[in-house]
Amino acid sequence: MSTRHLFRHRPRLDASMRLPHPTPRLARRFISTETPTKSSSSSSTIAISFAAGLTCASLASWYLSRSTQSSNSAQLSTTSTGKGGYKDLTIPDLNKLGLSGKITYAPVPTSEGVTQQLNENAFSLLGGGKLVKRYDGTQVASNNPCEDAFIHGSFANPADKSGEEWLTWGVFDGHCGWQMSNLLTTHLIPFVRRALSDSSATNGGKLSEEAIQKALKSAFTTLDDTLVKSASATIDSDLPFAEKARRLEAAYAGACALLTLLDPTSRTLTVASTGDCRAVLGHKSPSTGQWVTTDLSKDCTGASPDEIARIQAQFPDEPEIVKHGRVWGMQPSRTFGDGMWKWPMALKDRLRNAYSGLSLPSAARYGAYKEGPYLTAEPLVTTTKIPEQGTSFVILATDGLWDTMTSAQAVELVGKWVEWRETGKGGGKPGKVDFGETILGRKGVCKFEEEKTTVQDNNAAVHLVRNGLGGADEEMVRGALTFRYPNSRDIRDDITVQVVFFAPAKGQ
Repeated sequence: MSTRHLFRHRPRLDASMRLPHPTPRLARRFISTETPTKSSSSSSTIAISFAAGLTCASLASWYLSRSTQSSNSAQLSTTSTGKGGYKDLTIPDLNKLGLSGKITYAPVPTSEGVTQQLNENAFSLLGGGKLVKRYDGTQVASNNPCEDAFIHGSFANPADKSGEEWLTWGVFDGHCGWQMSNLLTTHLIPFVRRALSDSSATNGGKLSEEAIQKALKSAFTTLDDTLVKSASATIDSDLPFAEKARRLEAAYAGACALLTLLDPTSRTLTVASTGDCRAVLGHKSPSTGQWVTTDLSKDCTGASPDEIARIQAQFPDEPEIVKHGRVWGMQPSRTFGDGMWKWPMALKDRLRNAYSGLSLPSAARYGAYKEGPYLTAEPLVTTTKIPEQGTSFVILATDGLWDTMTSAQAVELVGKWVEWRETGKGGGKPGKVDFGETILGRKGVCKFEEEKTTVQDNNAAVHLVRNGLGGADEEMVRGALTFRYPNSRDIRDDITVQVVFFAPAKGQ
């Protein structure tokens, strides 16, 4: 999620200094530039987590971008340990830099470099019980560090310990930092498993669809309460200051979460969603041969009529909460963390005064803001049966992908990829085509265009990302990946995608 204009003290540009945009830019998760309003009042678990690794990868990318400088420093200085353990460093000889007046710029990615960058965090796993044939995933960062995270794996059947293991996939889209999305990769599944186990024990070892949905809602809200509602006790405790700061860190940040649970025995897929990550089912109709698209989640934002109605019903005397598709400036209406939208005013003042709490949402810009909490971590949950006939798959992705294409376009793209893999037709690297001038900025951002469709990647998730960034228009894709943080944030968001392929029922 975009936080380019979100800083600890104040936005880079004041509202009165922002330049107008002829066409919409990528949506920011939080904006603080609305016109100020006058105040109207005063064990058997296998869970593979990549968040920490990808954070390290992002930091490694930063390191590699400085590799030339670092290697020069290494060559120009030698280290030896002197008396008392102190290191003696020689003064770098800057004569070795030469006298050239030419500027050396970082190289731009080649076509091969583009493919390498798209596949840097890609993975494919074959199998996953009788129901899952394979699943692919990838992540392409725009923020540095990347604020997205994801998990995938299996865990013991919560209703039958000797039964077939359940599978799970999740994507987490962070904002105001990466800390919350990172934390969810290691803590959400344990909370979910505990809630499912408690429900199973209460219902005689059985888990109905309703019980699973209820358990997911409980797990999400319990984890969020543990992180957010503990803030007051944390700062009043005897813990060292640094420990308090570390415990507050995740709650200052926020994250949208999309988690799917697959019970392979019943072919049931349960999807829990907060924010605007999205899960989409693609299915090839045996009768028509056409790809059918089914959204398995709803975007939970201040632009959703259902969410607006819910918030207005909860706060009937506060008509200014939702404006321009945002809740006091925050785009998602259901999130983990985001304590500054959930804590009472007195606690926020203490945190801002003594624990570097975020100054957002700004009281100057949102003068009618009262106590809240205005955001919730309770997810919207759906249950779907995986089709027994024909090819089917589910796409999970953060909004970085959905900024570039619709659900139906994503399903059609994966459908083309499936047919290419099955028949060998319709794929391959495109020939030289003139797509016209490349424009990325206020007049153009990364968007999928049908005429630029290309099918050339062995990973379905990479295939989606490439087409979202320009597809067969290689100059567009190269340009999109050449811009690095923070400039990249104006044309593309962090993108995380997982695609899961299902097997038809036995005998079908």
